Amino acid sequence: MLFRSLIAIAALTGTGHAQSSRVGEIEFFGYTGLDLVAVRKAIPVHEGDKIPRSMNAVKGAAKQVTGVEPTDVGGVCCDARGMSMLYIGLGKSGGSHAYNPAPTGTSKFPKSVTKLYDQAMDVLLPVLQKGTVTEDDSKGYALFADPKLHSIQLAMRDYALGHESLILEVLESSSGGQQRIVAAELLGYAEQSKGQFDALAKAGYDANSTVRNNAVRALLVLAKSDPKVAAQIPAMQFIPMLHSGTWTDLNKGSWLLEALSAARDPKLLGALREEALDSLLEMARWRTPGHSYAARMILGRIAGIEEQRLVEMVEKGEVQTILDSLKGKTLPGHGQAAR
Repeated sequence: MLFRSLIAIAALTGTGHAQSSRVGEIEFFGYTGLDLVAVRKAIPVHEGDKIPRSMNAVKGAAKQVTGVEPTDVGGVCCDARGMSMLYIGLGKSGGSHAYNPAPTGTSKFPKSVTKLYDQAMDVLLPVLQKGTVTEDDSKGYALFADPKLHSIQLAMRDYALGHESLILEVLESSSGGQQRIVAAELLGYAEQSKGQFDALAKAGYDANSTVRNNAVRALLVLAKSDPKVAAQIPAMQFIPMLHSGTWTDLNKGSWLLEALSAARDPKLLGALREEALDSLLEMARWRTPGHSYAARMILGRIAGIEEQRLVEMVEKGEVQTILDSLKGKTLPGHGQAAR
């Protein structure tokens, strides 16, 4: 199933593991109104180069052109050739995006629980790098086909079912970022409830980017598992995430909104067009399907393209046709993403 392979790719970022040593693709976001061609020429790394040990020179070169410090510069594993992608946020998000204050409490998990999470992350990268990933999200929590990872995820499910109160407490109040990271992951394996949905939605705006990554991905899996569950997730709350200067926010936010826009609620589609069109257009032009798919689907729904036809267009890479279907709207940055 296409969704399973794409969501597995999307899951890889934010794990904190080493990426491939060479750059396969360089992509940008937050560039509307900027001279992207000039930025590409200025930065001291190009596609095919080794990833530099430090991104300071990249940040400095981009700032010289734009006058703004880049919001994010980082490698993401991996493109179709197994090479890393470099995503650079140029700071022109076109909207506001604020995070929750970091909590100050002392709640924490036993070391055995954080170790379980670490084991899952250690296994995840090699599994995804194999390129033949299968993930079952039908139960509302992620289960990979890989036997070792599958076993760890079932252990997380068992723990979550018996310790939901502690998970919620840690996620809400712990000052430890790693503790909240683990809590966001575990809460996705808990019993489905409004309390689970609400806590994950709030954690989608946590001060820690990996907490946000894990929480929004958990909501995405829940949304894909059942339309009735998707209807309980506050879609409007996540539109500002598309203005974030952090790549993982765009990645998970766009995927969640793709799932929540499947019902084609006119109010949601109208808000996406009015509040996040520039960001969606930028993401739709990214070349890696697992990263651009969600934005392309959302734009196609905004344009009113029939769903099955839209899926075919996205899978065939008919990006320009989708963009051209957004009638009556001048497309910002049209054609400026020079390669």
